[in-house]
Amino acid sequence: MEEELVLDAVRRSATNLNGATTEELAAYISELNPEQLRGVVSNVKGIYHELLFVHAENIDADDVAARVFEATNHPGADVEFIVDGDVIHAVQLKAVASPAAIFEHLARYPDIEIVATEEVAAVVSAASGSGFSNAAISGDVSRVFTELPGDSMAVEIAEGAAASALLAGAISAAQVLRSGKVSRQQFATAFGDVSVGVITATALDVLLDGLA
Repeated sequence: MEEELVLDAVRRSATNLNGATTEELAAYISELNPEQLRGVVSNVKGIYHELLFVHAENIDADDVAARVFEATNHPGADVEFIVDGDVIHAVQLKAVASPAAIFEHLARYPDIEIVATEEVAAVVSAASGSGFSNAAISGDVSRVFTELPGDSMAVEIAEGAAASALLAGAISAAQVLRSGKVSRQQFATAFGDVSVGVITATALDVLLDGLA
């Protein structure tokens, strides 16, 4: 099931991939340069998280159904919940390694609930947990990309995407902090907690000092 959802996420990542076969997806990925591939991996990871979340909601025993919006760039939300044909709620999904993206979303869309991967949701009270871990999602995407025919670079690129995402998260955090929507103390607490083993305390201090 996971493999098919990852491939569906790749198909949703670009309009010209709608309905593409596995071989066509492999050919598309093989033509990307490393920087493009990092971007695709990051995008696919987020879409895969949305599809996993929707699948889990739709196989439980309640009367609520879930679906992703047709457009992957729908403003403010990724998934909507339906009961008896009526939309009752919408949420934004985040598969991230740091809380920076959570704070950025809340600054832009304070009234839209955010559901995040478990690592970040555990340390950011404003986010609900999706039931899926960021590490597992990254692992699934990396594995599927690695198994695509002709894609020998996928492992290095998928691993490199994690570091790139972390750097991008730091940049986003800087923008959010400068906007005044989140205090330095709030960010330092959440970012520091979630980044144990990923960013040293010294690096975090340097980041925050640079934002003073």
